[in-house]
Amino acid sequence: MSKESAHQIASWKDYPENNEWNTDENWEGSEVPTEVAMFVNSGITCINFSKLSKAVIEKILFKKGAPSYNFTITVNSDTPALTITGEGIVNESGHIQSFTVASKGKNYWHPQLKFAGKASAGSYNVSYYSGPESLENGFGGGIIGFCDHTTAGAAMFTVRTGAQAPPRENSTVGGEVSFSDFSNAGTSRFFIFGTLGKDGDTFGNTVFHDQASAAHAVFTNMGGTVPKGDGGNTQLYNNATAAFGIFNNYGGVCPEANGGDVAFDGNATGGNGQFYNRVATAKGAFGGVTSFNNNPPFMQGSGAKAGEGYYYNYGASQIEHGGGGHTEFTAKYGSPTAENAHIFNYGSILKDKSTAGHTIFSISPPTEYYPSAGNAVIWNYPGLGKEGAGGFTEFSVYEKGTCLGVPNAGQAVFHNVGASVEGASGGFTSFNGISDAANAKLIAYGGINQGSGGMISFSDKSTGAGASIELMGNGTLDLSKHKGKLTVARMILTGGMLNIQLGRKITSLHIDTELVMNAPGTTFCFVKDEKGGFEYNIKFKILSASNLSEYQASQFTGNRIHGIAPTFSIKGKDLFVAYLK
Repeated sequence: MSKESAHQIASWKDYPENNEWNTDENWEGSEVPTEVAMFVNSGITCINFSKLSKAVIEKILFKKGAPSYNFTITVNSDTPALTITGEGIVNESGHIQSFTVASKGKNYWHPQLKFAGKASAGSYNVSYYSGPESLENGFGGGIIGFCDHTTAGAAMFTVRTGAQAPPRENSTVGGEVSFSDFSNAGTSRFFIFGTLGKDGDTFGNTVFHDQASAAHAVFTNMGGTVPKGDGGNTQLYNNATAAFGIFNNYGGVCPEANGGDVAFDGNATGGNGQFYNRVATAKGAFGGVTSFNNNPPFMQGSGAKAGEGYYYNYGASQIEHGGGGHTEFTAKYGSPTAENAHIFNYGSILKDKSTAGHTIFSISPPTEYYPSAGNAVIWNYPGLGKEGAGGFTEFSVYEKGTCLGVPNAGQAVFHNVGASVEGASGGFTSFNGISDAANAKLIAYGGINQGSGGMISFSDKSTGAGASIELMGNGTLDLSKHKGKLTVARMILTGGMLNIQLGRKITSLHIDTELVMNAPGTTFCFVKDEKGGFEYNIKFKILSASNLSEYQASQFTGNRIHGIAPTFSIKGKDLFVAYLK
């Protein structure tokens, strides 16, 4: 074999001088290879890298019958200790091959193990660990970086952080696997763990930048294990996509612990991914979460998108459970949209609504950003048992201040399912503050077995001029906490219940286009304004519709107040109620 070919292709010796990759004498031909590094049998199978290592290889080949090797990188440098540029990792040995990156990472531009070109991290029988050497006494962790058109293949990755807080000048979120340029996660599996110590900002992290793709990989973001600590995180920035990835976000396992998290920021998209946000297994802990534009950078107008993904938010199924899984469109750094997503919010066995699966569209003014439900289809399911809270979707404005837009329901469709157990709450959608139902279709289904119906509620100064509302059975539209008249485009009543406040400020309903009644009657539930204004023998205008004259006053019924039944009357396009003594 020529000197040149030996330099390009070489086998790790049966009896090397030491365990260092960078030592020439450890390789057949006495030179470190630059093209193919082959491993068969050897007396040393734990391989390290020198402090000055800048090793570059195109292919690492484990030949048939080779034992398990472990490659450990502890080098702290701005230059990768090992760069793989060609075919990547090929394991024909029949044994698991392992790579450990236990360096002190800085950022994704400076990984300690780097895949470049079109290199692959290998198949299911190759394992990677990014994190400190000691979980108890270490901090942070190394960075495994994929760039160009590389792929994580079908390998397995474990990403962790240590219990110790990193020094601020070298701060890191923990071990990290990063994807940049056009790289992808292949069909690999990722197990990402959260905070172990008192520093809640340190956690294992898998990150996608630029045009990187999660492809068909599976990500398990473990729930937090210490109070106020984060769970494992997967983050997507720039124009990265979740593609067809599967993401499992587990809830916290001790009080005050946060759940595992997938975060979309910049213009990243959920693609066709599947997201499972699971309930916290401890009281006082938070569920797994998928969030949109909750982190920097600030965007110019647009923001992250949920794509055509499926988002499942689970509620508590046992009494010791805590916060429900949730999806958040927080619009702190951009204007996200649910786009064409399918979102499922499941109910809880517990009474506290925070233990149910839920989706939040919110802003905190002053801000130029606001979220939209886009063209999503959202299902809110009922509570699981007696007094169980229903899954819900909420549109909220938390503070007063200027804003260029408000959380809105876009053209989305909301299915609010009624309960099948007596005492359980139905699924619901609520609009609070100055949020807007926009042009959405809102449906509240009736409950069975004396269960509550699904509910749609408007409170404060929320609006819905272009929205369509449909009530079935004991499905409910609640306006009792709305300030003044609410206008919607269309209402379909197949039964249904309407909650209206009577008094100084009447929370009446105006239907701009058409009222359709497909059932013999509809029921009102009237509550008296706590600030006064309710009087007997006074007519209150509670509803108006251009085609109201097509119906009879006898088709409307309501609750008694102090034993007195309401009297309804229609005049032109207006419906009135009075309690006559």
